[in-house]
Amino acid sequence: MLANNFKKSLLAVNVSIALGAGFSGVVVAEESQSQNQVQENVEVIEVRGIRASSKADINNKRFANAVVDSITAEDIGKFPDKNVAESLSRITGVGVSREFGEGEKITVRGSDPTKNRTLLNGQNVGTADWFILDNPSRSFNFTMLPSSLVSSLEVYKSPEARIDEGSIGGTVILNTRKPLDLDSGTVQLSLQSQYSEVAEEHDPSIEALYSWKNESEQFGILISGSKADRTVRREGFEVLGWDVQGDGTYTPRTMGVPVFRQDRERTTFFSSIQFAPSDDFSATLNILDSNMDVNNTNSNFLLMNPGSEAELSFSDGNALKGTGGGDVRWNHINRISSTDTNSIHLDIDFATDSFSMNVELGTTEAEGGTLNETSWEYGGQGDYNFDLTDGTPTVNAGIDGTDPSKFNGGWIWGGNKPTTDEESYAQVDFDFPVELGAFTSIKVGAKYRDHKRTQDRNAYSWHWGLANDGESDNYMNQILANQCSTLADCDLSRGTDTVGADVVNGDITQQLIHNSDRMLELGLGPNASYAIHKNLPEIFEVAEQKTAFYVQGDFSGESFRGNIGVRVAKTEQDSSGYLFSSDSWGLLTVKNPGLNGDLTPSTLEWKTESRSYTEILPNFNLSYDLAEDQIVRLSAARTMARPNFFDISPITAPGDLGEDNPTAQAGNPNLDPQVANQFDAAWEYYFGDASLLAITLFYKDIESYQTSGTSSQEFYDQETQRWVPVTVTRPENGAGGTTTGLEASIQHSFDNGFGVSANYTYTDANNDGERDVLKPGSGLVMGASENMLNISGYYEDDLFAVRAMYNYRTKWYKGLHSSGTELWNDDYGQLDFSATYNVTENISLVFEGINLTDEEVIEYNTDEARVLSIYQNGRRFVLGANFRF
Repeated sequence: MLANNFKKSLLAVNVSIALGAGFSGVVVAEESQSQNQVQENVEVIEVRGIRASSKADINNKRFANAVVDSITAEDIGKFPDKNVAESLSRITGVGVSREFGEGEKITVRGSDPTKNRTLLNGQNVGTADWFILDNPSRSFNFTMLPSSLVSSLEVYKSPEARIDEGSIGGTVILNTRKPLDLDSGTVQLSLQSQYSEVAEEHDPSIEALYSWKNESEQFGILISGSKADRTVRREGFEVLGWDVQGDGTYTPRTMGVPVFRQDRERTTFFSSIQFAPSDDFSATLNILDSNMDVNNTNSNFLLMNPGSEAELSFSDGNALKGTGGGDVRWNHINRISSTDTNSIHLDIDFATDSFSMNVELGTTEAEGGTLNETSWEYGGQGDYNFDLTDGTPTVNAGIDGTDPSKFNGGWIWGGNKPTTDEESYAQVDFDFPVELGAFTSIKVGAKYRDHKRTQDRNAYSWHWGLANDGESDNYMNQILANQCSTLADCDLSRGTDTVGADVVNGDITQQLIHNSDRMLELGLGPNASYAIHKNLPEIFEVAEQKTAFYVQGDFSGESFRGNIGVRVAKTEQDSSGYLFSSDSWGLLTVKNPGLNGDLTPSTLEWKTESRSYTEILPNFNLSYDLAEDQIVRLSAARTMARPNFFDISPITAPGDLGEDNPTAQAGNPNLDPQVANQFDAAWEYYFGDASLLAITLFYKDIESYQTSGTSSQEFYDQETQRWVPVTVTRPENGAGGTTTGLEASIQHSFDNGFGVSANYTYTDANNDGERDVLKPGSGLVMGASENMLNISGYYEDDLFAVRAMYNYRTKWYKGLHSSGTELWNDDYGQLDFSATYNVTENISLVFEGINLTDEEVIEYNTDEARVLSIYQNGRRFVLGANFRF
């Protein structure tokens, strides 16, 4: 946007003046009123090096008109972290989840990932989650964007009317590079290799950028591309849920030692084309295409339902020890998964002496998910025992897990779960310079967004397939009973492995390596025979038409500046799914080899539930120069966040029907948006050109938290051929609550090349709903860690730079587990390290160490003794070179 870009450039000049001459923020405010006189002298300030980036971040915060934190990238491949989410975790109030070893989703000020928005150049980017256990939400998956794509980012913790609504905690805006901001002929190249300790693999990555502009600097083209591979191996221990008994005690469900393997291949292309024939007009076209192939497997050596079969010993009401004999299984899951995202964004700016105008048009699409899955179960009998009383569980299966001949064919199940995410948008903004008392400009604008999120679900039935051996009654029996009656047959296994030995003891760590390629060939290859059924209860479409209008007044005067405004957001929501009779078990056959008749419900209708709601969202931001080097900020606003797409879908999705007490998750199209009234008060002391001490108090009055209710519903289990009663958990509108917190941060760069930064966030998040442990999720707030801490230290000179960063957060509630029980993440702390050696002015070598403390991800069910998972992602090391010309 021309008006905003111009002001940022002008601000950069004022920052350089203020830092060089010691002028205060008052002088800067006065200078900003003389834009026409200064415009010809606008210069581009290049940010390079840790200290320079820190200085730029502090300046962005200092001269912002709201409560804002920012991070500035130095060069391509030199963002503070390889993942943007990891960088965000260094900011006060921001937490990050690392289920697969790198930052994926963020929380802000106690608001869970679905209640915070991340925008690319101010606009939404479509997201299609690849992991089959993820449900379509509004959270942003940062693994799909390379950090090299981002030149800077801002986190708006207090809103402005001109910024899109939809966030309770904060709005993250990622900014990409533009060709007219770079020297013509700029070439940047990064070559790196990453070693993952658990996977014991080296993975390459390459990132490149070329930028050109003509001599008049009126037309430019930037092209950026990256290709990154990562071999993921996550080992651990899992309990697939805990059941509460009639006497109030808890018993474990199926438990095992899984190993998750993934070959992650991400390819990203980005182009920016700029045309600015005059100072009054510019047009920018941004094109993004990102593809991530994420095929994965999961092997799990399982004790089936030991809580109901074993002789149990209890501690504080939890069955933490058990001895018994029974079903021990191998479960091998093979998935073909991907996620593709693309966006086209046109940004046009036009300015006259009396007003400036911005028009933005664009579309973004994402598709992906689990495109094919085949899961094989082979069972045996073992005299097992388990002990969960220590920090490191001990589990013995009582059967040799490395002997494939001991495990007989059981069942093959699978399917697919593709998802899509599409949005088209159009917006227009006007900025009118005025002289109305303290007001210097009036901004007005409107935006329309047409958003659609879909999920499909298909179940595969190999027991409906036609056998081709001339003797078996169906294809699944041909494999499991005849051809491959044990795991020793058909080349289904290929050696042995030790899995999870650092997180669990016992013989269950001695495991087979399954042959994923062979299982995919037998299950999904050209000679495989199986039926495909639409799984009607899990198919949905949610469409939203969102219209917003705003007016914002910017004001400034001697020692103060800020803005006041209101945004009106209307949402028209259509939630669609199938309404069907139960006579076909909720299935609709779409591919049938012919062994059985088609499953077709006698009643089938695509039904849409519609609703609309409007929120009026006022806001106020004030910054006051208490002294030349001190600023006090006050803000008040009303914010809103729309419910998750999955939560407002009219569906019911059951889990494993083979468990003793199966559960299901359902949606509720009548969920209300979460609305909050929030207040901020901040004091900032700038005691050097790259030094800051800041304290911020924040308060949020949440009008309604989402809670859940349960009901019972029967589902048909194809394996046992019987109807099974299932406990269904459905989200509901609940009571409100409050979030109170404090953020404290300090940054200082010494004259000898050393620098340090540290910040701490305290969050007290309360739900006014009644806390009932028998109603999972009641009275809890998702995403809120009471304490979060970041410490970073660095040394930098012309030749060498080194930095160490530690990030820590205390436990937080993550929502409902797939079993329907409460899921908590234990305290997590991670130490990272990076070093850069400048070989020449244009070439540098880099080394990084990630998760040097080898921190484990530990999840539990409400009581820390009831462990749900312990995952080891391991350390990662990066070695590479950056070239810049």
